[in-house]
Amino acid sequence: MKHHISCTRCGNPHAVSADSPRDWDEITCTECGEFIDTYGHQADLASPSYALHTLNLSRGLILQMARESGHRLEQQMMRQSA
Repeated sequence: MKHHISCTRCGNPHAVSADSPRDWDEITCTECGEFIDTYGHQADLASPSYALHTLNLSRGLILQMARESGHRLEQQMMRQSA
């Protein structure tokens, strides 16, 4: 399968991967053979949900941190009132 990704070594704009790609298949430069990326990573970057997935992971982390800090504040308040 052909990909239009520039090689970091020689600058060639054409790369190739296996004809029946799996996520772990390598994408290599057609000119110098340099490893460029994996098929799965490129597919994730090209999908419209990649940015949304990243945003949701960030949001989940923010919510988890807020819950933990709220729990710590409650414990401190209980200690002070006792």
